[in-house]
Amino acid sequence: MPKKEYKILGFHGAVINGTENQPALHTALRAPLGTSVNVDGVDVMKEVQRVRTLVNEFSESVRSGSIAGATGKKFQSVINVGIGGSDLGPVLVHEALSSSIAPAVRAHFVSNIDPTDVRAVLRECDPETTFVVLCSKSFSTTETLSNGRIIAQWISDAVGAKNVSKHFAVVSVFPEKARSAGLSADFAFPMWSWVGGRYSISSAVNLVNVIAFGPNAYDNMLAGMRSMDEHFLAAPLRCNAPVLMGLLNVWNRSLLGRETRAMIAYSTALKSFASYVQQLEMESNGKRVTADGQPVSLSTSPIVWGGVGTNAQHAYMQLLHQGTSVVPADFIGVAATPTNDNEAHDALVANLFAQTQGLAFGNEAEPHRTLPGNRPSTTLMLSALTPHTLGALIALYEHSVFVQGCVFGINSFDQWGVELGKKLATQVSAQLSATSQTIDSDASTAQLVQWYKKHRLNT
Repeated sequence: MPKKEYKILGFHGAVINGTENQPALHTALRAPLGTSVNVDGVDVMKEVQRVRTLVNEFSESVRSGSIAGATGKKFQSVINVGIGGSDLGPVLVHEALSSSIAPAVRAHFVSNIDPTDVRAVLRECDPETTFVVLCSKSFSTTETLSNGRIIAQWISDAVGAKNVSKHFAVVSVFPEKARSAGLSADFAFPMWSWVGGRYSISSAVNLVNVIAFGPNAYDNMLAGMRSMDEHFLAAPLRCNAPVLMGLLNVWNRSLLGRETRAMIAYSTALKSFASYVQQLEMESNGKRVTADGQPVSLSTSPIVWGGVGTNAQHAYMQLLHQGTSVVPADFIGVAATPTNDNEAHDALVANLFAQTQGLAFGNEAEPHRTLPGNRPSTTLMLSALTPHTLGALIALYEHSVFVQGCVFGINSFDQWGVELGKKLATQVSAQLSATSQTIDSDASTAQLVQWYKKHRLNT
């Protein structure tokens, strides 16, 4: 088969993340066989395909029981430990696919460094039958390391310290760091520095769901993403869905000054989609300087928020209809229900269409009952919620974010605001563990540290 090369928009490996001197090649992770993608003169697709095969074969072994725990028992639970893109993507995929596919193992997700989060999950699991996936691109993420160590000790207490690694896999650019971090794992799956965390769901970061739902679901999701990639590359601008969506969002945010955008999915299986897009868009395009370091001339990313319908109608839709702020909204619906409750599903979809109708055309009545209308919304309908359509939906928003970043003239693939927060948290942690008062911070933070140190053991 002759090799096909992506020659547009960085698909072929050009450096488009200038501040980190990196390509942005999440699209390579779902590229078809025979594709050539070169980074520094090296075709990376052979390694991408190798890891994709490794993920599928490993997952089948866990599902069948040929890879089992230290006591020989088949794994019944898998815990994904990650944060940001290493959590939001896997959670979204798991919730979406669970609506129509029964998972082979129970999946759990731990992200917050708050220990009550991980302890609540551990109460639902048996250490002898629990497998753990540690996802961290750098393998220096504080939350992931902290939760990983708590889980490792929990498993160690049950099967012995020397056997803990049989229950762990690492997904990272630097999987070798696991041992030095005190988190040895018998299984390792590489990531690449040219895949951003919020774009990593098509990588081994999705391992928890490949174990839960099987390689076929994973491959179909990648195929759905690939179909949207190819549409983005080939479709004329006038009917190119990511381009139109991206330009519409620029119009609302930058030209009309609408500071927020709501994401409302009329599908409980997509209840985490707003949170996923929130990170994807706000972390990518929440920038104030252009790619060459100059102040931006346009307002960039809106504040993205939302939830699930019809719950939204009993919470915040009142403001969207009659409030003084105009809030553009994306509505997402699904035509086919995985259940036989067609009457209820028809009512769900009727509510979706009614809300967008009301936003558009309003209602003329006495003042208290008047809805002004002319409130913008975009409706996306999936024929069914399947791995393929889910993949296409995720890729649609990925490319829409990129289009917006191009118009803004910014680098959509770095996140220095996030990095500063991590650095400062490390400094404050050192102050919390110091035996004497430190003077290495501002007065406000120093006072907070001292108050906390005084009260933390009082309960």
